[in-house]
Amino acid sequence: MTLINGISRKVVHKLTHKVASNLSLHGYKQFCTALAHPQAVQREKLSALLKVIVPSVSGKKYNLSTSLFYEEFIRKVPITEYEDWAEQIEKARSGSSQELSVETNERFQPTSGSTSKIKWIPYTQSFLNELDAAISPWMVDMYKGNPGMLKGTHYWSLSWVPTELRRTISGAVNDDLKLLPWWKRVFTGLTSSVPEGVSLAETSEDSQFATLCYLLADKSLTFLSVWSPTFALTLFDNIIKHKLELVSVLATGKWGNRATALPGLKCPKSQHVAEMLLQWKGSISGELLQQIWPKLALVSAWDTSSSMTWANKLKNLLPQGEFQGKGLWATEGVVSIPFQGQYPLAICSHFYEFIDLDTEEVFPAWQLKQDQIVRPVLTTGSGLLRYAMKDKLRVSGFLQDCPCFEFLGRLDGIDLVGEKMSPEIALEVMHSAEQNPRLTAITMFAMPVNNENEKPFYLLLCEPNSHISELEMQQIAANAEAELQACFHYQLARDLGQLDTLKVCCSQNARELYYSRCEARGMVVGNIKIEPLVLWDIDMPDIFLEAVAA
Repeated sequence: MTLINGISRKVVHKLTHKVASNLSLHGYKQFCTALAHPQAVQREKLSALLKVIVPSVSGKKYNLSTSLFYEEFIRKVPITEYEDWAEQIEKARSGSSQELSVETNERFQPTSGSTSKIKWIPYTQSFLNELDAAISPWMVDMYKGNPGMLKGTHYWSLSWVPTELRRTISGAVNDDLKLLPWWKRVFTGLTSSVPEGVSLAETSEDSQFATLCYLLADKSLTFLSVWSPTFALTLFDNIIKHKLELVSVLATGKWGNRATALPGLKCPKSQHVAEMLLQWKGSISGELLQQIWPKLALVSAWDTSSSMTWANKLKNLLPQGEFQGKGLWATEGVVSIPFQGQYPLAICSHFYEFIDLDTEEVFPAWQLKQDQIVRPVLTTGSGLLRYAMKDKLRVSGFLQDCPCFEFLGRLDGIDLVGEKMSPEIALEVMHSAEQNPRLTAITMFAMPVNNENEKPFYLLLCEPNSHISELEMQQIAANAEAELQACFHYQLARDLGQLDTLKVCCSQNARELYYSRCEARGMVVGNIKIEPLVLWDIDMPDIFLEAVAA
């Protein structure tokens, strides 16, 4: 009977994936055709967007009309950032209609901001359709390139809204499946390893524990999609951290002490995995995870810039599956998708422009040249006009006539006292520190101080791979400081006594420390990308104080 049920599940999974792929074929074919006609497609996209924006408060503010050509549009609307829209978005959240668009806001998605703790991005139906115009070709291309995905279940990471926000927002905001059309939600739900209900758990920690239980019990998993590879790594670390509780839950099929935090969720059960974990005496390894998910065919996560180190760790833990990097997705919109081995512009989604970071000149997508270093600017169905993203891209080539990109990093530099610190410099310091194989550099924090008797400083946060001596730590700090002193403005700030010397903190809880700062600013746990340079803008934890004292 079990064998028959197993065969039935395989047939259902394969059939469901086939149907989902076929339903995405229209978007796939539309995207393939668009690759050869970027100018025509983009001009048509701008015209379509103007129809829903022109009657809005924004449309009247900028005196827009539905007949505007691109060249006229850019004369009327300046380049904008979130601060330019914050007041209107707050009015829309309070119930004011037609602020940015004539369409109803389906949801307001939280994300982090550089000057505000939380940005709220409006999602209209037009905007959701734009996301699907990127998801459809990506999904079909994945199925074509990885047929093993058809044979089992899939896991798509949730948005992981912070615990304190869960009490004040709709459950839809915490569920990425709600971004899909209803028919895709149906088919995705039929092949999902983890039910949507985990997003309604009492806390983020409960959601993650439940997610881990479902994944561990699912030997049919063929596709694992997360945004940040560190999210997956932390999830796997919890296998050892919560080992005995996981064994109990999987062996009994009961949530135990977590039952009240996970209402309405049927508890998964796997006696086989429970026994495997109970007998496992080591740390997390590729051997263990391959036994748990033998059919895993594809893993998808960020793998560029500061995520590269973590993506490599994830690949090593999941050698049974192929690995695919993500394109550039943000809460405000999508810029590029993985497709046919490259990362082309999501040409059918939003209207795109790009600021050349060398000349500050603005180009539409159809005028980009090979190797240009650019910053994307989006006009979207949410009503955000000429919205400048804080991402740095290189035009890596073209797929037919459509530009493709390499993600180079964020543009958020830090300037505490005039030292002009950049993510690129921070990455160099981190790579230098990692010449010692006994540690992994996590990030470099800029640490302002409130006490006038103290000076701000930079702190290199690391995670030990094995025992590391105090003498080695001192040498790493000295080398990192020397690396920074090679930068003119940093050296000047040190010479002028404006900055204290760099400190190093090496902790097994390094990633948790990083996440604590992000969550305190309202960031979404599953979407947190560990950046190489970050301003520490909450209270300093004891472990940092110890590093300062040392």
